[in-house]
Amino acid sequence: MKNIRLVISVVVVAFLVLGYAASQYAVLNGTAQEYAAKVDCPPVQYFALALLILCVVFAFIGDKEADET
Repeated sequence: MKNIRLVISVVVVAFLVLGYAASQYAVLNGTAQEYAAKVDCPPVQYFALALLILCVVFAFIGDKEADET
C-alpha cells in the first residue's frame, strides 16, 4: 500500500510540475490565453477530479504495515 501511495504522489507532483512549467512557458511566449483555453476542458477537469478522488480514497485506507509496528 505504501508503494501505491508513493507512485500516486509522484504522478500527482509530476503533473503539477509539468503543468506549472507549461503555463510559465505559455506566459513567456505570450500564448497564455490559448493555453488556458486548451487546459480548461472537460477531459482535463475529469482527470483532475479522478486524481483527487483517488487520493482521498487512499487517505482513508489504513496501512497494515504501519499498524504492525
